[in-house]
Amino acid sequence: MSDGSKPANKGLSAVKLIGRKLLYLWVICMLILLSGCWDLRYLDKLGVVLALGVDEDPTGNQKLQLTVQVVLPQNVAAESKGGIGGTAVTTFTESGDTLFEAIRKMTTKTSRRLFFSHTQMLIISEQMAKKGIYPLVDLIERNPDIRTDISVVVTRGVRAADLLQLTTQMESIPVNQLHEMIEVSQAAYAMNYVMLVKDITRMTGEGKQQIALPSMRISGDKLLGHSNENVNSIPANAIPVLSTMAIFRDGKLIDYLNPKESRGLSWIHDKVKSTVVKLACPKSEGELVVEIQESATDIKVKKGKDGMPVIELHLRLTGGIQEIMCPGVEVSKEEVLLEIGELTSQAVKSEVESTIKRLQTKMRSDAAGWGKEVYLHQPEIWRRIEGDWETVFPKVKSQVTCKTIIMGSGIRGESIMK
Repeated sequence: MSDGSKPANKGLSAVKLIGRKLLYLWVICMLILLSGCWDLRYLDKLGVVLALGVDEDPTGNQKLQLTVQVVLPQNVAAESKGGIGGTAVTTFTESGDTLFEAIRKMTTKTSRRLFFSHTQMLIISEQMAKKGIYPLVDLIERNPDIRTDISVVVTRGVRAADLLQLTTQMESIPVNQLHEMIEVSQAAYAMNYVMLVKDITRMTGEGKQQIALPSMRISGDKLLGHSNENVNSIPANAIPVLSTMAIFRDGKLIDYLNPKESRGLSWIHDKVKSTVVKLACPKSEGELVVEIQESATDIKVKKGKDGMPVIELHLRLTGGIQEIMCPGVEVSKEEVLLEIGELTSQAVKSEVESTIKRLQTKMRSDAAGWGKEVYLHQPEIWRRIEGDWETVFPKVKSQVTCKTIIMGSGIRGESIMK
């Protein structure tokens, strides 16, 4: 038996050896196929686009004029090494009936292929926003080479090209300053909040929520702001400044909120991270300032007696007193802190209610997103009123409640004012 089994074992071993060799050969072939980069692009052959600006074509021959801000890596590198380089960016401008057409036409003006994977902002002029922004975000949403987490902003009183051609002091790359301004403002004051391309496309789904975008203008002489003299001047001849939130209906700009209404919209959407609320002194002349350190907004939808939706907004705030210009106010007493907390709640509630009133009566635009809330929480009601939401929205009732807890008044108790 043992003599007969040896040839069989040898045959089995030979088969395993051949199978192992075939497996190795297959792995080597796969590695050969995977070793190359089919879409390899060398950095020195690309023009990295950091921002897009869309304006009306001044000639009227095309539907739009596109301006792109492109980084100049050689100048940025020279500056980082302590050398004297030129400007960190440049811009190219071209007209077309679509963004894609304008981008391709720009190849006649640049030696590098435009690369959009690092684009941070889409800036839309006021005039183009009034015509409609949905066609402008379609390319970004459809093209896999462009990320959808691009911040979107509307210009106010200036062209998008003017904003992109502005030199800035705080950041050598202008779009970095524009981009950070919105995030810093949202974190510290909340009159504006960041809106991305993917947020806009999501709003086009169920719920019929209307768009609200931050707006930006230029303070100073925009012509002087295009040169390096703007960077070397104290203060700068022209600077970018955030304005209030721009409200849209069906993708078209209709109007702007005022500062308090803009922050009211931030309260509604739970975008407030921190802000300051100025109050009149409770029992004397003067003012005091409360810093909101934590904020949370909860929205509920209930069915009213008439079968229509009722929106309930509950705000919970935590803050501390930062400035007191009230003589004789003893903030060390608990009843005083409770009173200031109640005054803060009333002020915030007033901001929210004024925003709701403006959206319903003047703008007739559901930028508050109530249609989405009804769709999510009361689908039966939404199916009944969806077709008439534009006429139903201005009549929807709302109830706003706010509770503020004042945690303290810093390291000082009573007011320094007598």
